[in-house]
Amino acid sequence: MRVTRLALAAVALVAGCGQAVTGSPVPNPKDLKVAGERFYNVGLDSVRTYIKDATDFRGTVYRYGAIKDKRSGSEVSVSMRGTPPALITKIKSTSHPGFDYDLYRPADGDRGYIKLGPGYAKLAPTPWVSEPASPVSGYGCAISGLQTLCKLIDAMEQTAKGGVAAPEGSKGADGATEVRTGITLKAFIDNSVIPIPADVTALVEPEMMGKVFPTKIIVNADGTLRKVEVKGEVPGKDGKVQLEVGYEARGRSAADDFPPLPAAGETTALPDKAASDDFWARLGATRG
Repeated sequence: MRVTRLALAAVALVAGCGQAVTGSPVPNPKDLKVAGERFYNVGLDSVRTYIKDATDFRGTVYRYGAIKDKRSGSEVSVSMRGTPPALITKIKSTSHPGFDYDLYRPADGDRGYIKLGPGYAKLAPTPWVSEPASPVSGYGCAISGLQTLCKLIDAMEQTAKGGVAAPEGSKGADGATEVRTGITLKAFIDNSVIPIPADVTALVEPEMMGKVFPTKIIVNADGTLRKVEVKGEVPGKDGKVQLEVGYEARGRSAADDFPPLPAAGETTALPDKAASDDFWARLGATRG
């Protein structure tokens, strides 16, 4: 009888070993780190290539920042085309409607043109203002719109060196790659991703500076850049910090992105750098 019981127990044990075990395998942390770094490098490479190869391009920068009760937002559309290039930058305030202006640097000549929105109409008796201007820079990070991309990359790299935002990524159904990482508030401010006045930066509590804002890079299936964005909020004792800054690539520029030169009767010509500096100081004061 004892032998029979032992035999039955052995059969039961063997049968139990054949049953499926529910659950999912635990990923190897080292493999996850390697995969995350691979995705991160794909994202950075796509951004750097976009900046380096930018010639006939069109893109949009959107910027919103709120620190305690101080808020500012804008949308900047940029088109560049030709050799030497023409560049137009359309700046639209989303926090102060009507305080908009366009910057147009034609490919030829030595003048740049500013088209004033209704909020700035009192700055000149004409809808356009012209000023002395240098040719469009050949350095990508000096070009409107691309500057923001460069600063976002610098902020990501500064954060990565601190080891506080492990990257990860995934592939979408359309073949696009989404890279997810982060930017600390300190890195965002250090790299002036958006200009923040010193008196506003002073409102940030020291404990908030190390907080990480989710950041993503989306790369198309063909390896070209689609979008970079940092977005999130961090609570503090006396309020919160909100950030939403991104760049969207919008394909190649077209000839009709660029306006004809304004007529002389529609343009107030600033004669020199001193007059230009005074104009921009008045524009900044008008915007408040």
